[in-house]
Amino acid sequence: TGESDGSDFTDHVGHGTHCSGTIAGVMDQNGFTGVAPQAKLLMGRVCSEQGCANTAIAAGINWGISQKVDVVSMSLGGAWSTPGERDAIAKAAKAGLTVVAASGNDGSARVSYPAALPTVIAVGAVDSKLVKTDFSQWGPELAIVAPGAGVVSTVPQGSGREASVTISVAGQSAQVASTTFQGAREVLTAESNSLVDCGLGKAADFNGKNVKGKFALISRGEINFSEKIQNAIKAGAVGAVIYNNAPGLIQGALTSDGSVLPVAVFMIEQAVGQKIVQTLAAGTDVQATLLTVATDYAAMDGTSMATPHVAGVAALVKAANKNLNGAQVKELLKSTATALGPNTANEYGSGIVNAEAAVSAALSAK
Repeated sequence: TGESDGSDFTDHVGHGTHCSGTIAGVMDQNGFTGVAPQAKLLMGRVCSEQGCANTAIAAGINWGISQKVDVVSMSLGGAWSTPGERDAIAKAAKAGLTVVAASGNDGSARVSYPAALPTVIAVGAVDSKLVKTDFSQWGPELAIVAPGAGVVSTVPQGSGREASVTISVAGQSAQVASTTFQGAREVLTAESNSLVDCGLGKAADFNGKNVKGKFALISRGEINFSEKIQNAIKAGAVGAVIYNNAPGLIQGALTSDGSVLPVAVFMIEQAVGQKIVQTLAAGTDVQATLLTVATDYAAMDGTSMATPHVAGVAALVKAANKNLNGAQVKELLKSTATALGPNTANEYGSGIVNAEAAVSAALSAK
């Protein structure tokens, strides 16, 4: 959430707002809603840009206990725990709270703390195909999984970015589905340029191509996005439009250090890209107009994004049956989860959280 002096819980990064929207976002005009839109959220800020101190985490949990919350959701974790943190978790369990935490994002067979503690619900992440994400940590402590790839939720107002790509051929224009990439130059004022077919974006694909001051049209595949874009930059392109090599769209980061490349980079769907390639091959000019629009929503990846899904379902379960304590909620969520696999090393825990089955079981347990 950014730095804090202890009195300011403003989210300067967007992580906390994103998690909060997944738990309790209220339906808007676009149909976005959180898992438990009528839940009451209490914000306990325990992290800075340098990380999340165990003492702060323990203080946050103890504060939650004092506020008589039902569920504690922690999209955070580390390699170890401390006596103070373990004591706070034990107090939460004794008070009947449900504590949910992220398994971690380094892809290892090791669940982070505090998720690895026995009374905590450790949450891993799956993608839209219900396959464990590469980053999701797993191990014997993993309880359950939830969506954690490309999760769209709320961010501080105006800090989200939405891609807009319009393709124009022979005076006819149409906006097409698109995404943009982290680490690419933002286009806050619409830019239009001719597209040049640059194949897979390998260095050799730019030989003999005049892309200076234009947009490179590049197919996904064979080499990574960053290498494609670096080749486009060297060739003088001011932007790149990557078309997928499979149905749908993806998002990602072009840099790992937060730096921004000097080109705009957008992705369009496979069928659209292939049609543009055919049109260019026939000698017809194709123009692309690129624009990055500020929004209140963003897609993020991580077990941090999976955790609030489970916390939201835990809130629904508590609303259905207030007599259930934290241990009972954990077992209920595990027993009603939909099994996924193969699960040879407990990569999926008990499976993906199932809100409908969990609430039905909670009502039946009254």
